[in-house]
Amino acid sequence: MEQIQELIQAGKIGEAIRETEAKLKQLPSSDFQQVIGKDLLHLQPALTQFLDYFYEAMTVEEELEIKAMYVEMNSFTTQYERWFLHALAYESIPRLGDLSWLTDFSGESEKTFTITGYEALQKANEKYMKSEGYRDDQLRQACELHEYLVILRVQELVKHTLTANKGKAAWADVPVFVSAHDYEDLMLIVQ
Repeated sequence: MEQIQELIQAGKIGEAIRETEAKLKQLPSSDFQQVIGKDLLHLQPALTQFLDYFYEAMTVEEELEIKAMYVEMNSFTTQYERWFLHALAYESIPRLGDLSWLTDFSGESEKTFTITGYEALQKANEKYMKSEGYRDDQLRQACELHEYLVILRVQELVKHTLTANKGKAAWADVPVFVSAHDYEDLMLIVQ
């Protein structure tokens, strides 16, 4: 999966999605293959509203001078009942080589942004965990690839949302870091 990490770091999300989907297609059929070809772009207008609200709350109410933001998905592999995004604001630009900066945020969203469209995958995760599907090597590999795809699709959504709002919203002009909880090694930086 090092190759996927390199593609993410290079900002090549589309290529990373294609490669991950190709690998997942090669495995025996499972509930995890339903993520193939299914993006989250239908959430772009709602994510724009969420980020508008967050940025205004941080800059107006909290009086922060935001230099960077982090949009993080929850621990979705074990919290399968609800998948969501959480936002953090930083008044300085993080040091990339050291992830200790993640805890040095200046503000965080009170509300979360619910991800919709992947409910069947949430059920697949629940079934996988409760049935100890991880004991099956091929199913474990399919689950891992699906995890990468979920994160990649969230990154794709955030990247498209920022691109669509460049020059329209102040938050679209600061670096935004995107990943999922405990997947910081798959961090995408959108500038």
